[in-house]
Order: sequence, then C-alpha cells, then structure tokens
Amino acid sequence: MKYTGNIESIVKNFCLRKKSAVKTSAELDERIVDDALLAQRKSKTTQSAAMRPNIWRIIMRARMTKYVTAAVIALVIIIGIIEIGKPVGRANVVFAAAMDSVKQARTFSCTEAFDVTYEDGGKRGEYLLKQKLMFKEPDRERREQLTSAPPWSKDVGKVTIWHYGKRQRLEFRPFDKTAEFHDTSSDYVIDEKTGELKLTQLNTRLRDHLLELSAGAVEDLGRTELNGQSVRMLQSRKGKRITTVWVNPETSYPVQIEHKWTDRSRSPMTFKSIQIDTELDDDLFSLEPPDGYTLSVHEWGGPDYKKKMMTKIKYLGLWCVVYANDNDDQFPDDLGDIVKLGVITEDVLNKVLAAPDDPDGPPVIRNRKPNTAGKDWSTVVILYEIYDQWPEDGVVACFADGHCELIANQKRFEELIK
Repeated sequence: MKYTGNIESIVKNFCLRKKSAVKTSAELDERIVDDALLAQRKSKTTQSAAMRPNIWRIIMRARMTKYVTAAVIALVIIIGIIEIGKPVGRANVVFAAAMDSVKQARTFSCTEAFDVTYEDGGKRGEYLLKQKLMFKEPDRERREQLTSAPPWSKDVGKVTIWHYGKRQRLEFRPFDKTAEFHDTSSDYVIDEKTGELKLTQLNTRLRDHLLELSAGAVEDLGRTELNGQSVRMLQSRKGKRITTVWVNPETSYPVQIEHKWTDRSRSPMTFKSIQIDTELDDDLFSLEPPDGYTLSVHEWGGPDYKKKMMTKIKYLGLWCVVYANDNDDQFPDDLGDIVKLGVITEDVLNKVLAAPDDPDGPPVIRNRKPNTAGKDWSTVVILYEIYDQWPEDGVVACFADGHCELIANQKRFEELIK
C-alpha cells in the first residue's frame, strides 16, 4: 500500500515537536529529514482533515522544540503538493527558460515565507515563518532566521553558515551575542536511492525544485511591475492550487514565486527576492563570528562509527514516527512495515539496518514497538543498536519523539527498554 498521508502536516509538526538531546545534531537532523522526504517523491499526498486530530495527539504528548527546520518544511510542500507536468502554450518558452536558468546558477538566494502552527505549554499558535536562504557553489550555505514563534523570539536573527569543504559550521545569535562553532567531519546522511551513508554536502534541492514548478498549463499574463521592476507574470494551475511566477524579462530569471489555494485549505507560500547567479560576497559565508560575540566550540568527540549509527537509526526513526501518525499512534510491529509506506525499498532498508562497515551484513538495529499510552514520547525507545556485550562507547537509541541519543550508562538503557 502506497503512503497517502499528508506528509506536509506530519513532518511540519514532527519538526516542531522533536527535540534532540544531542544539541550538536540539529543541523544533521535537517539533512536526514530532507533526504527521507526526497525518498517520498514517488508517493502522492492528499489533504486529510481527518488526520489532523491524530497529528495534534502526537504533538501534545511530546516536547516542543525551539528549532523550526524551515527549509525542510518548504521542501515538503514542494515535493508533496506540486505534481510535475509539462507546460503548454506560447508562455512555456518564457517559463521554461526562466526555470532552466535556475539549474545553471553558481549562486542562489531567496526569502521564503509561510504560516507555521506551533504548540507551547498546551496552547496552539500560528505565525508567519520567514527565512532567508542562500548558497554559493560548490560548498557554502547560509540561512538567516527572520522570524520565530513568539515563545522563542530570541532565535530571531540567528544565522547558520556551513562550509562543506572544510567540514565546519557556525551558528550565531544576535539576541545574546553567542556563537557556536561545530566540527561536521562526522556528519552523514543516507543516500535515499541506495541506503548507503555519505557525508553531508551542499543542498541545492530548493533551487532544483523551484525549477520543477513548471507544472501544468502555463498562462502568460503579460508585463507588470513588482517592487518597481518591470517583470513578466506567468501562472500555472493544478487543481485548487495556483502558482504565480514573476520573471525578469531581461535575464529570464524568476524573481518571485507564490502558491495560493482557491479553497484556502492552505495558507499562501511565497519565495521572494530570488537572486540567481549574482555576486554573493565571501564574507556572507565567513566562519568567523561577528565582533563582540562569545564563541564556544563543539566537537562530536565520539567514534565516527557511532555517528554513522546515529544517522542510520535517526533516518529509520523518522519513518517510524510517520507510520505511527498514520496508524493511531501505533509504531511498526516490524520495520518491514515502513516499506509498505512506499517511501523506502526493502533493499534500502536492509542496507540501512546493516553495520556501517558491513553494508551487506546482517541487521545491527533492533525495532521495539513500545506502549506510549500516557508516556512522554521523549523517554520511549523505539529503535536501538544491537550488542552482545555492552559497548565501551555506549549504545545509540532513537526515541518516539524522533530524537536520538548515544547512551553511555548501561543501567539507564536497560531501564528504558523494560
């Protein structure tokens, strides 16, 4: 059975409620979720009002996180809602040229904006999430958090910079003038096609999926003005969704893209100030914190093998959470159940289950179907690393709220899996 749940709502709320006990893995969480979402591209998604109570039950049972993975949510919406088609009519030439130009970009930046629902202290709220994204090929990326949910307003202005060539990441927050420097030499993701581990790298998928917005019939609405600039306005329609694209006629580059739904089942989503192949100063990607900031340095410190195990278990944990949401909060009896979602093949599952140094070997990850009734999901183990004798470095475990830990204390671990 193919998975047909509303992946947008599920993962949006998953991202909003998960809280990793390993703070330094926040960026890695995004990469794992992102890769897992791309594995879902073959499945079609539908808006299900009946599913929402189930989603809220999950949120109510777990801890709220201060991290909102906006770029991931954007990808969910693009992957889950936009069905790719072929443009027709005279306007397809202009539209295709504009979108094809995105593929050739050396640099890319835009500001994305859409409504996000959050949960805090038993109360629901909604705010307009805005984030500026940019990258410079082949290995530098920057994100600026322009807004945040009111309870976490201190994160407004937070900047995260990746340098994948140097395997380093910098985060700094204007609120308290603190900066964190991270060594990412052991940050991995799962290749969704093969199930193999690979180092994190520059993620250009947002740009690439903007290209795929040439879906359905494209209507040329002629020239108009946008922020004082003369542009060509194009439009595509797919069911209740209307996608409008404003294109610079001189460069054929899109400068703004907006999604709206005629029945208002979803709030509008906009990509503004799109800049393609323009000059981006290297200082924007500097790994030096601003003057006056207090810098702390964070390193993994554990064995590379354990980081790989954490990546594998966290990847599977995501789909276990999605499965539970679609099955009245019941986690899989067997990990083969997530294959039925249509988002992971049996071959990929077997590869992920195997040891990092023996990709064709037997499973080294055990599934545990827990009883979550009345429990804090952040304390309920759903997956863990198999061992014969307690490892000196501890055991990796994934919890029902999606976070992953390296547990060093054997007594604590045994209590958790009773």
